[in-house]
Amino acid sequence: MKNNQQVTQLSRFPDFFVIGAPRCGTTSFCRYLARNSQICFSQPKETYFFSQLDHDLSENELRRDYLDRYFAHFTADCRAVGEGTVTYLYQPDAIKRIQQFNPNARFIVLVRDPLTMLPSYHQRLRYLLQEDEPDFEKAWALQPARARGENIPKRCLDTRLLAYSEIAKFGAQIQQLYAITGRERTHVIVFDDLAADPLGVYQRALEFLHVDYDGQTRFERKYQSRMYRYRWLQQLLYLPVMRRGKVIDTLQRRLSHYNQDGSKRRSRISRLVTWNTIQASPVPLSPRMTAIVRETLQADIQLLSSLINRDLSTWLVAKKDYATYRLLPYWKKAVSVPTKAGCQQCKFSPKLE
Repeated sequence: MKNNQQVTQLSRFPDFFVIGAPRCGTTSFCRYLARNSQICFSQPKETYFFSQLDHDLSENELRRDYLDRYFAHFTADCRAVGEGTVTYLYQPDAIKRIQQFNPNARFIVLVRDPLTMLPSYHQRLRYLLQEDEPDFEKAWALQPARARGENIPKRCLDTRLLAYSEIAKFGAQIQQLYAITGRERTHVIVFDDLAADPLGVYQRALEFLHVDYDGQTRFERKYQSRMYRYRWLQQLLYLPVMRRGKVIDTLQRRLSHYNQDGSKRRSRISRLVTWNTIQASPVPLSPRMTAIVRETLQADIQLLSSLINRDLSTWLVAKKDYATYRLLPYWKKAVSVPTKAGCQQCKFSPKLE
């Protein structure tokens, strides 16, 4: 990289990155951070900038293509700057590029029981037109063929997204991240904790980022699980935007405008997206598929458990496959969470990003 020492002094370059994992609550969590007046969070949440970077940048290019585009709302009152591209977790080169610009960057990762994360992730790929196989068991079986470049959906932007068994290996990804950044610059959040104690999780994250608590006590979920109404309209809304022969964005993202907290402003295209979206719960894994996933990922979950010093044995228990998966996404009960001033009511209605 050119002028790295000069680049790292740019005030708007992010101090932290929420880098994954998908379908683990990252969109909701980033919304909480964006509402803190001391934090400038990218608009939109996911920039994919360091995933697409394939050449050395000048300071002017960095300012024009990254800082001015995604952090135009930065003010001098901001003590921390962040973004939330979840694909960075699977791209060590992206992490290394970030470190070249800011060696002191911090990274936050959210992880979740793969038995509930994978069906939700598969449905999300379908919604975004990255996956065309509606049956998760068949999509799982297609992994070897797709690794050879076969049976790739026409609109898939990155075939790595279809490697379900690798996407869910959080232990290997965290181990790789520790090796690149060091444990002291990585903060891991377990989705179960976010659901049970969102305020405590939020406050611990602020401590990690050296940002003051702003008094938030309401932590809503960002999305319920969803699908499109009409595929042809979804294809128009998510039409790829090309530059120099590469897909760099979608029409829907390019035409979106954002409020200060990262929420989208109402527009014609946002109304179309909303109208074409319907609530649709992912189909839970069958007993057969549950056994396959558990056997495939058991060693990795044990690795993750040792890396973050946390007992994750409940992730491997069969009774959780159906009961928790069905209850958690629709849990509406308010949660009491402790604060320094006592115990306040904190509502957290989980809906996956």
